[in-house]
Amino acid sequence: MEFFPLLKFNWKEIIHSPHSREIVIVFAIQAFALIASLTISLIITNLLGAAAYGAFSYGFSWVNLLATFSCMGYEQLALKELPSYRVQNRNDLIRGYFLHSMKMVFIISVLVSLLLFGVSWFLQQPSDEMLRKGLWLAVPVLPVIAMINLRLSWLRSFHFNAQSQLPDKVIRPAIFLLAVLISYGILKDKLNVWLIILLSAGSIVIALLAGNFFIREKITSAVGGIPPSYLRWQWTKVAFSFLLVNGIYFYFSQLQIIALGSFKGAKETGIFAIASRLSDLEGYMLFAMNVVLAPVISKLFAENNLQELQRVITNSLRIGFILSFPVMICFLLFPAFFLGFFGDEFGEGKFTLVLLTISQMVNFGTGSVGYLLTMTGHQRTAIQLLFLCALLTTLLSVLLIPKFGVNGAAIAAATNSIVLNVLMAIAVYRKIGINSTLIVIRGTRIANRD
Repeated sequence: MEFFPLLKFNWKEIIHSPHSREIVIVFAIQAFALIASLTISLIITNLLGAAAYGAFSYGFSWVNLLATFSCMGYEQLALKELPSYRVQNRNDLIRGYFLHSMKMVFIISVLVSLLLFGVSWFLQQPSDEMLRKGLWLAVPVLPVIAMINLRLSWLRSFHFNAQSQLPDKVIRPAIFLLAVLISYGILKDKLNVWLIILLSAGSIVIALLAGNFFIREKITSAVGGIPPSYLRWQWTKVAFSFLLVNGIYFYFSQLQIIALGSFKGAKETGIFAIASRLSDLEGYMLFAMNVVLAPVISKLFAENNLQELQRVITNSLRIGFILSFPVMICFLLFPAFFLGFFGDEFGEGKFTLVLLTISQMVNFGTGSVGYLLTMTGHQRTAIQLLFLCALLTTLLSVLLIPKFGVNGAAIAAATNSIVLNVLMAIAVYRKIGINSTLIVIRGTRIANRD
């Protein structure tokens, strides 16, 4: 086998590939979102400190996590089912899915937000008052985030990948950044984290309105007058499996921030949140790939075209790794330099940033393993591996965070990411014969299914 054979492939073919061009466009959108987000983080941390950023991150970590569960897997279901309905010309099922999923997600998200606020209010949890107030201010936008997750997935399922990213990744951070700058210009030293949270909530509402505009223009106008048909039980069954997969993935991404807030307080939560936000910069190219590749994987697998699927996966992963590798090296060699931009107290996150960077390298090296399993009908395997790693990372977090704080959270997060991605890459190869990694295994052949 060969490791990282980055120069041994057809560059001309990749450059002219429509999937590669879409990935680059989506990555540019993601890069803008991350730069805007980092700029806002710099403003909050330098003006208000680590504790304020911890309160901001803690509240939205809970809200984002529960908004994902409130979608009940219907956003992922759209990526799998709507492309096939379009091929079958079943616009009645498409409209039925739109109506049914919106109703279910809205009702569940409202109930979940009321439950979250009620539990926190009556139990006065978390015990840190700053974290608790931040959570209360963020709770009202939980249903809005759930509807954004659901409705923007419709655009992805119709291959409007760039439009699916614009409301949440361009419009929202741009509005939020502009609002923060204007507020600081007016209020100066009176700017506080509570206003920051409210401004973020307002930008999320604007993102939903912008997304609704794109959906009306691109999708729903074509099926608006068609009588709906419903497959409620089938949708619920498949969506639940997606809920488990996507929900556990999001649980992984938010667990350490929530656990740090519960065990250690606002300051250490803020330090870990910044290190995690920086490590996201390394993984945004993989995220952009997944945005484009999810419906492509479903389509090619349904067509039994595994050779084309292998080619698309391999070429996309290689070019994505090349673009992300310089950032990974910079964070490995100079973690204190980059953390220092956010304030001296964030230097405690050096070990965290290094560990998260190593885990991102493994994440990239194993490829789009989650989507390769779920979009090819192997949700059960994905769920089994995710539950195993959920138990692992929860146990590590409970054991390590109270004693080691930020460093314990980093160990738990990195261990989980490495173990999960390696196990999933092995499962992908065994279940569907696709090599999802940057490693070339000589002598292997892709055979289409019978």
